[in-house]
Amino acid sequence: MKQTHDERPALDALADGWWPALHATPLGEGHIHATWLVERSDGAQARFVLQRISSAVFSDPRRLMDTVARVVAHVGAQAPGWVPALVATRGGAWLHEHPAGTFWRVWQHVSGARTLQALRTPAQAACAGRAFGSFQRWLRDLPGEVTDPIPGFMQLDHYLRRLDAARAQAAADPADAVELDALLEWIDRRRDLAATFVERDRLIHADCKVNNLLFHPRRDEVVCILDLDTVMRGHWAWDAGDLIRSAAADDQGFSLPKYAAVVRGMRECGAIDAAPEAWALAPRYVTLMLGVRFLTDHLEGDWYFRVRRRGENLERARQQFRLLEAFERDESAMVAAAR
Repeated sequence: MKQTHDERPALDALADGWWPALHATPLGEGHIHATWLVERSDGAQARFVLQRISSAVFSDPRRLMDTVARVVAHVGAQAPGWVPALVATRGGAWLHEHPAGTFWRVWQHVSGARTLQALRTPAQAACAGRAFGSFQRWLRDLPGEVTDPIPGFMQLDHYLRRLDAARAQAAADPADAVELDALLEWIDRRRDLAATFVERDRLIHADCKVNNLLFHPRRDEVVCILDLDTVMRGHWAWDAGDLIRSAAADDQGFSLPKYAAVVRGMRECGAIDAAPEAWALAPRYVTLMLGVRFLTDHLEGDWYFRVRRRGENLERARQQFRLLEAFERDESAMVAAAR
């Protein structure tokens, strides 16, 4: 098979740290790491997932992998199979630093499972809620300290300050200036959300998107939780809000039945004791935070989130802000559904 330009560094890193492979196929739709599906070239039938860690986002890959390895071991001992297994290098490490200065890791591929980019039914949403609620519970007694993987991560006040600094320094295209001013005014009217959910009293997943779950190939049943890089101390609502934002959104705004299913699943398995008003507010906090991050990255030149073209982060921000407005319009119904 002909190798692509992006495939060659992946194959070089794999051969240098683990074993040779015939080819590497791009995998997934992640915004941060570059990911490939690989197969060994020595006749072994197993498939693996190779990732190049974004050192622009995770400034200390070694510390990152120390935490990830502890999470894999701890959760795997309590719930076998619920997190993928890491594959050690020839030297027995979980991380490989290639001479080119890039950092790589390999996971065992979870065969037969399916990834969903959107959830179709409340039953799937309930499964997602139970999975991430259980994950919070499994992390309660994780040994050792867990430092923030990214400074200020998930903290709305931090991202609002970043946005203010980026806006002051950006040389905006005049064609964008009117829209940017309108978006900034829209954000300013919602800055009070930064004063909510500030307690950091538990370990959380901190990236509760539905495509970080693997479902059974035939049943609406979660079998594995992916993307453990952002495990950190935080607020239960950061996970809940992110999952609601990801699981309940649809073309019309969001689905109230899927929202209620997520709340039910997380509440049952995560033992979360919170008022209905907090459940309704959680997705607004996270949705504003994510929209602010997309807009800031647009102003800073798209260095954080991977984009295919200029303007993609601005479009992502608009989408999040429209969703937040849908949450605001249906606040009363969301509170009632969470009772």
